[in-house]
Amino acid sequence: MTGKRKLKTSICIVFLGIFLFCLSNQAFALDPVPRAKYLKYARSAADWTWNNYDELIDEWRRRFDPENVFGYRPPGGLLEMAVIYSYLFSKEKKPEYADRTKKILLAYRDFRSMYPEWARKKRPDYADGVPVLPDFFTVMRYIRAYDTLNRLKIFSQSEKQIMETAIAESMEYLLRTQEWGPMNRTALRAESLAWAVRAFPHHPDSAKWEMQRKALGDDNWGNWQIEDATIYHGVWLYALCGYADTIGKMDELFKTPEMYYYAQYFLHLMSPAGMVPDFGDANWLSNWNRFLVFFEAAAKQYKDPYLKWAAATIARKFINFDEPATSVGLGYILLDCYRWGKDGIPARAPKNSSEEVMEDVQGKKIVFRNGWNDRSTYMLLNYRDEGDGGLNFRDYLRDTIPVEEEKMTHGHADENSIVLLMSGSSVLLHDGGYRDYMPSGPFGAYRQDYFHNRLCVRPEKIWMGQKKGEYRYTIRDAVEGQRILDFLRNAGSYRIVRTQKVDFLALQDFDYSRTRLIDDKMGYEWDRVIMYIHKPEIFVVFDIFKSRKEEYFTLSNLWHTSKIIVHGKHWYDTVYEKIQNFGLSTEKLLLIVFPLTHYRLEGIEPEKRHYQDELLIHQTTAQHFELGETVGFITVLIPHSTDESPQEWAECVELLPIKPLRAGLGVQIQIEDKKLVLAVKNDLRMDMSRDWRRPRYTYESGKIQYGDFETNGDLLFASISGSKLNYTIVNLTKAIFQDKILFEAKPSIFGLAFDASPDKAGVGKLRYWREEVDIKKK
Repeated sequence: MTGKRKLKTSICIVFLGIFLFCLSNQAFALDPVPRAKYLKYARSAADWTWNNYDELIDEWRRRFDPENVFGYRPPGGLLEMAVIYSYLFSKEKKPEYADRTKKILLAYRDFRSMYPEWARKKRPDYADGVPVLPDFFTVMRYIRAYDTLNRLKIFSQSEKQIMETAIAESMEYLLRTQEWGPMNRTALRAESLAWAVRAFPHHPDSAKWEMQRKALGDDNWGNWQIEDATIYHGVWLYALCGYADTIGKMDELFKTPEMYYYAQYFLHLMSPAGMVPDFGDANWLSNWNRFLVFFEAAAKQYKDPYLKWAAATIARKFINFDEPATSVGLGYILLDCYRWGKDGIPARAPKNSSEEVMEDVQGKKIVFRNGWNDRSTYMLLNYRDEGDGGLNFRDYLRDTIPVEEEKMTHGHADENSIVLLMSGSSVLLHDGGYRDYMPSGPFGAYRQDYFHNRLCVRPEKIWMGQKKGEYRYTIRDAVEGQRILDFLRNAGSYRIVRTQKVDFLALQDFDYSRTRLIDDKMGYEWDRVIMYIHKPEIFVVFDIFKSRKEEYFTLSNLWHTSKIIVHGKHWYDTVYEKIQNFGLSTEKLLLIVFPLTHYRLEGIEPEKRHYQDELLIHQTTAQHFELGETVGFITVLIPHSTDESPQEWAECVELLPIKPLRAGLGVQIQIEDKKLVLAVKNDLRMDMSRDWRRPRYTYESGKIQYGDFETNGDLLFASISGSKLNYTIVNLTKAIFQDKILFEAKPSIFGLAFDASPDKAGVGKLRYWREEVDIKKK
């Protein structure tokens, strides 16, 4: 690089630093949304719905479908309007608010006339008649509006009788379907039952409602939610808050350790998209409104400025308070933001960098990030399995609903997958989406493993075919191989696996995670190692497969995108321009590089994913494995600006020579006058060479040569610039560079040998060792 270009680059870096600092300060000092704005929106949305009542009902009649899979569905929006007006009347005593609410509640039963008798006869759950309130997502809204006005003595006795009958019959219908356990649908039912008990404490069926209210509510109170799906997290949290509000125990709910955990969990998942990423059963930016109300309630309960920041971020991202309010469904939720929130709490973004969210038992997620504004770099790794918790509840779900393609947590086959990667406001990788139709779309869309950014494994060998001139077969002609998606695809049925965190570190110059998937039935382990280099921003992903049996396996390293701008030899420059109808920033592109290429097939195949046409980029290998044999993939992910050459970036990446071959994986990346070296050990148990004494390992049994380095550590990260070597090695006893010892742990005494031999010297492994050395000095 010339001196002028270096000076120019330095100036650009300074200005970029100032710009990013300003952005960072903006993120840390976000103005919260005044509660009055929430109430104003709710009022305006209710007024808009009332003013357009006739047109909305006409539209409902036009679209009415008597063969809807969910049965009878009354008009939407009316109950939400009624709740808003009932609340406004309770505070302001304007008669028109009470009149409008009363009209909705009295007329609501008449909409059933749209449902034909032939359709009713087809449904055994309608044997006692079509319920006035058939949807357990909204039952509570009718009762809530009724209860508010009834306590103000607005209704006549005959009016009360009409509404009481509608509610009682609907409660009987609600209890026809039995769903229980700590999950969204149960919390919704508990909330509705709580409202029924509150509104009619002396009803003949009140004791039954109370019994079921307690049965369902207690499963959710102070318990871990069994779900791992963004949509249903939001539903569950909002319903549980509504349930607590109904029984007058909102403060007590937020005193449970689980609710505090979930407040922090979802806060630390917040992405530059202004929302918790979609994982499991979820779509891009789905259910943000329920997370908004939860964060407002949690911020008040915990007096927490970080939770207030999450609420403000979502509100300002998705709501334009200057535009006409036309969504009464949103208005209903914003009314609760007003009721459960609190002004006067500042909004401040957290300052955490990469971290576990929250741990390796319940959350099982890792976020890599460099900030908290909308331009920050962010990657989410999800390694959550179905787990051991909530067994009775999960078994009941499996026994009563037609689910094969998903976990009983409503999670997907997304273990060890990269759910989201963003940089510079651009979405570079994202999740696969919810489903095409019920119970799932073609090939288990979008839940099966091949819809996710992960390694896919099958216990068979793919027909590889060959290119013209290759020697795999007796002819030199091209032989068409199997398409990878044709080989991988099946009904989409979910396979139960286990996952573990092996390691995680967040350090000054890089972050590192190692997580493991174990398939006991198929017989393999898969470790995904992610190294996030801070400067320049590069993600290096090592995928290490270890066979637990003698078997043929095909392994396919899958990455998804919507558009490949250009590609070369083992590299692909990609972009997402949209997800469904959401247009995306294309300021940043993602370069995908495969530096390890021997005996690897590569290809690009079209696919349907997240309701749109996308492209699958894969690198695949297949062979017969011996017991304990390992093989790996290396993927380098480089977010870069559109004016940078992807080919020049790709040429910076080289494979690192390893000895013994296949004992580890490594790359070196040349950035101007600096060389980065990254390497991992494939089999973390290779060191174990004896059991009769401790330690069980020796240096000789675990050492690997990574280019100029030799160590028995699990992971190596090094930066070489001139004579300066900065290095970090994890879980080591010794490190050598160019035949010179960098570090060697001193021995200590190890006793109580199982073979009864005398106590001897041994060397314990350090958690990690970081150091800067001058490699030209002796």
